Amino acid sequence: MNLTIRKLTAALLIGAALTGLAACGGEPQESGSTAASTASGAQTTVPSGGESADRTEPSSAQTGFTSVSYATVPLTQRPSSGSQSGSSSDTRATTADTTESAPPPSTDTQRTDAYRIPASLALSVPPPSTDTLGYSESMLFAWYNDAVFVGDSISLGWRNYVMGKRASQPEYLGRAQFLVSGSLGAESALWDISSESVHPTWQGEQMQLWNSIPLTGAKKVFIMFGLNDVGRYSDLDYGIQMAVRNYRDLTDKIKENAPDVEFTIISATYVLEGGEKGKVTSENLRKLNEALIGFCAEKGYTFLNFADALADEKGNLAAEYCSDGYVHQTNAAYDVWTALLMGYAAGALNGNY
Repeated sequence: MNLTIRKLTAALLIGAALTGLAACGGEPQESGSTAASTASGAQTTVPSGGESADRTEPSSAQTGFTSVSYATVPLTQRPSSGSQSGSSSDTRATTADTTESAPPPSTDTQRTDAYRIPASLALSVPPPSTDTLGYSESMLFAWYNDAVFVGDSISLGWRNYVMGKRASQPEYLGRAQFLVSGSLGAESALWDISSESVHPTWQGEQMQLWNSIPLTGAKKVFIMFGLNDVGRYSDLDYGIQMAVRNYRDLTDKIKENAPDVEFTIISATYVLEGGEKGKVTSENLRKLNEALIGFCAEKGYTFLNFADALADEKGNLAAEYCSDGYVHQTNAAYDVWTALLMGYAAGALNGNY
């Protein structure tokens, strides 16, 4: 009798268990199920080294903070704390789009209708805007109170133009100063003082620029060389490399004595068509300018493209801006310089530089 009761009880217990499973609607879950993952932490897809990788991070309830590494993801592409990760292929595409170097902008978008140089010959940095942004002429000129212009015979012409303007308009270009000399270049500026040197004079004494610039008290240094550098060597590429090296050596020396100055490099301007002499051609000066653009990018200096603003449809110095059939410039050209420098000052005052 007792055996019969025990068998009957066991049968009833088995039946109850089977009924319970049917009511739950399925089989018991295995370890690693979705429910188990949700309990242990959030699963986040994070690109690593350009590839996708599923990483399970501890939940904030367990650690007190959420720790996710985005070392290879640009800031603008980091997912928000509540965002869902996409598929692996989607993540790779997003990463590639944001980490690839952007192509250089088309020169067509850099041109201004006021300039005649074709896009195929335009420098990779466009001329500065001539928009004065509503600033008065006196404010723009005053921005140059602590500026000094350094350069060759073309810059000497610029000095003479400004001094002529100051005869009737004393505030023209503020209190900007000039350390300019014919035949000066990035190389000759590094020469020792001698009877053959072409260093500009300061208060009647010929001095090297790293000694004279601190005496001017200038904080803004505008340098324009090129014509006396590009043709100094039989190998053009080597000559351009040497010119850039000399620019570097010169600006470094000036910085040693005047650490607070800011450098702005003005482009070499071009040659009148038919006026080329040896390697002094518009094409070669264009190559030098592009090398100087790279130099400025490396050093954090500003490059001002005056060359394209003064060029004609063939990429040479426009006839109305040439005074001697070669490279030297007319007052009309220096009118353009003034407009470009006023626009540059407006941009600086507006916080654009």
